[in-house]
Amino acid sequence: MRTGSIGSRLFSALLLVTALTGVGGLYVLVLKGIQPPVQVAYRSAPSVAETTYLSGDDVASAARLDHAFERMGYRLDTVGDGIAEVPPLFLTQVPGDLEDLPDPDTKKTVFLRMMLPLVLAVNEEIGNERARLLDIHARQTAHQYVSPADLAWLDTLARRYDVDDGNMRKLINRVDLVPPSLALAQSAEESGWGTSKLVRRNQNLFGHTMEVSRDETAMRNFATLYEAVRAYVHNLNTHRAYDELRRARAVARARGAIPDGHVLAAALKTYSERGDAYVGTIRALIRRNDLVRLDHARLGRAMPGRIALAN
Repeated sequence: MRTGSIGSRLFSALLLVTALTGVGGLYVLVLKGIQPPVQVAYRSAPSVAETTYLSGDDVASAARLDHAFERMGYRLDTVGDGIAEVPPLFLTQVPGDLEDLPDPDTKKTVFLRMMLPLVLAVNEEIGNERARLLDIHARQTAHQYVSPADLAWLDTLARRYDVDDGNMRKLINRVDLVPPSLALAQSAEESGWGTSKLVRRNQNLFGHTMEVSRDETAMRNFATLYEAVRAYVHNLNTHRAYDELRRARAVARARGAIPDGHVLAAALKTYSERGDAYVGTIRALIRRNDLVRLDHARLGRAMPGRIALAN
């Protein structure tokens, strides 16, 4: 039995809206919650030459989605190298015909391009919380004034991350990002690159379970892919099974380094009954698909404007 999702909690709902423009619909996700992690990709009056949209037809078909990504110039090599930003596209579910794509490499790139904005959005939300947390900690350490509002926010954050003993260092180690390379590799392995029935039916990307009774667990259901990613990251940040991962991440932070998904994967022995073999699989996925480069990808604030209209 996996420890992959027990104890995870969700704190935001997702609302999918279609913003109609003069040329077509822009498929965007509005993130509702404590603080929207990103500004939605919305243009009030785009020119015909710059209009880019992701229609319902685009997201209903894997082949059309691949074509839409290409139309936008959304390529893993350019976003990984920092040449371009990742478009803020947040799909609520995997296209049902993803497994029908004949080319395995195309199937992989469609899945990764679909997943990357979701992972970056979750990380950005956590990054904003971490920045505020570190600022409060610095002011407390320097015996400077901390407002009641900040203290109330800190108390809420600590309860959300299951830190009830006032241990600020423990909280700081928990409120932190998960490298995209690790999240992408695990979602690919757990969902069969987005083709498993579990992800198509329940948006369950990471094999998450839930307790239904003292002796029984069931696979967890999510309303959207974003909810699944958020639960996955929160689980790694709070479950006792991943203390080692959080310690390794904190050590990297102390050295001034960016946490490495390939390195942190060593702490995932308890994520699967396969233990060391599972760790080897995740690391192999990271290496073979060059996922570490995506740890440096940046989430854009607006849709690319340098794109030709779809035929």
